[in-house]
Amino acid sequence: MRVLVIDPYRNDVYEKDIPNSLEGVQSVVHGCIQYVTQFPNRDILYVNDEAEGRFDPRFGLGTGDTLPGFGVVVGALGPENDQGPALSSLDELRSRVQFFIPIVGLADIKFEVGKPTNLAVTRNGADGGSVILLGGHIEPQGVMIVYKLSKPTLAETETFKAGLVEAGVSRDGIATVLSWRFTRPSDGKQMWFETPFHMGLQEAGTRYLVPRETLRHGRLLTLVLQDENAVCRAIRTGTLAPEVSHAMEEAVIEQVIDAATDPAFQATYDVALQRYFARTPDPKSGFDTAPVKGPVLPAGQMGGAVAWVVT
Repeated sequence: MRVLVIDPYRNDVYEKDIPNSLEGVQSVVHGCIQYVTQFPNRDILYVNDEAEGRFDPRFGLGTGDTLPGFGVVVGALGPENDQGPALSSLDELRSRVQFFIPIVGLADIKFEVGKPTNLAVTRNGADGGSVILLGGHIEPQGVMIVYKLSKPTLAETETFKAGLVEAGVSRDGIATVLSWRFTRPSDGKQMWFETPFHMGLQEAGTRYLVPRETLRHGRLLTLVLQDENAVCRAIRTGTLAPEVSHAMEEAVIEQVIDAATDPAFQATYDVALQRYFARTPDPKSGFDTAPVKGPVLPAGQMGGAVAWVVT
């Protein structure tokens, strides 16, 4: 059965074929459905009855009200509004829908070389550890990686500041791990880090990523190096390759849905990470086996700003 999906994470409206059943419609909004309105052509818009507080991005139809999470437009047949294929066109619905993200909870996080970051970073592997800040935690497009090295040498700091950076994305169930390789051009010396994450572990109001300008653009990225005392030693910016950006974005959406639908998601995530680390015992092996890889390009290359309050 043809339905139209309103997806505020991808800022898109698209067709989907689902089973003609209550469960089929519920699978689109990821929970129990709630009636919103009936269109002049008798199509009906439903949303998730418990989306508030679980899904942060919202959408509206130009009436002033906004709705959290996913929406689904389903056809209505006969005097009893029996469920059927949607009649609305994609272009018609796209022209009406606006997407919004919350601005409450957004923080403009800025670090300075020589000053504390006040961030705790767990060590992962021989080279050090890293932590990810994304979505509503930072602005405008939302990816920052903070790396930690204990007593970084001048050579390590220079490799971080000027070396070639590559990123890999690995998945194990709902767990996602970003792997990073820094290569010094002068002699090929390399450093590796890994950054596991689950978007559901962030607080409500920050669980989203602003879509990129186009699929050809990469996602803007800030890289920060701190020492064992959490003092910032170096900062650089770049742009994630489009294929890496896309893999990250799809992982975030799946993780948001996972957190909204599974009360035990954190335990499941921890088990998935244990499997991943058992299979890839160090960041180098994690990068080497990552199925999606791409370079971190200079800032502005394959990058671009987007409107991030209303799009």
